[in-house]
Amino acid sequence: MTRNRLVSLAVLLAATVAVPPAFSEGSPWLPAPGAGTISVSYVSQEATEFYRAAVKGPTPAGGHELGQETLWVNGTYGISDSLALDFRIGAAESSFMAGPSAPFPPKENLSGLQDVNAGLVWRFRDEVVSSGPSLALRAAAIVGGSYTTGYISSLGDGGDGGEVSLLLGKYVGERGAFSAELGYRQRSENIPADTFLNLSAGVLVGDRVGLNLGYRMTDAESSGLDIGVPPFSPARFPELQEDIELVTGTVSIALRSGETPRAIAVDSLAFTYGSVVGGRNTAVSDIFSISLGFNFDTY
Repeated sequence: MTRNRLVSLAVLLAATVAVPPAFSEGSPWLPAPGAGTISVSYVSQEATEFYRAAVKGPTPAGGHELGQETLWVNGTYGISDSLALDFRIGAAESSFMAGPSAPFPPKENLSGLQDVNAGLVWRFRDEVVSSGPSLALRAAAIVGGSYTTGYISSLGDGGDGGEVSLLLGKYVGERGAFSAELGYRQRSENIPADTFLNLSAGVLVGDRVGLNLGYRMTDAESSGLDIGVPPFSPARFPELQEDIELVTGTVSIALRSGETPRAIAVDSLAFTYGSVVGGRNTAVSDIFSISLGFNFDTY
């Protein structure tokens, strides 16, 4: 299998688009030096249930819908055969109105820029030239976004920090691929540090359609607060122990075939549905996303 074929499979099979900002998007499959990828994603998430500590129940105000819409831009650029830069930026708006008896300040809409995540990926094993899987290390900086914290509908926790992760990827035959990411994240503002795990498996159907299943987990340190348990207060939402388990399914469609010369081209369209299946101090969200993927080069 040629390197171009491997890269095309990686783009199609690993086209899991941006989902809530608690999750990273590192990949051990790097673009060629001087080339890169950009994805633009619209993400909608809605919830009528919420975990208070580990107990699931209706959101405050008797199950009033808690929603958020986000526009994400993700990018990767190849520096060398073994190094790449990546980034994620976004803007979002949330909607929710708590009832008069809810233990949270009533607030219907919040908006702002999401946290910025920018990293460097070093691949130290390439499956093209070795017998094992591709392996890489990623180190990234996090810059807190421009939004208000202290509400159940806040767009994030508002802290600066960093994360490190180990990435693994392996092609299975001519049409399958598996990837995994295990990492650790630490931020300011008394936000509990957390460990995260991302798993993804995909298969190519025909020449243009990829099917992908994903599992994402974030496990925050137990030193964090629980909703409704002293000394919790709404102003201390960023200090919650927020654990999340999310299952996703993605259908990605290749929009271009062959290796026609181009400076930039739209290469893929992807649809993702996800659902929170477990957690602590977090919304039980259903998530839908649509994403356009672009390839570019600077040759």
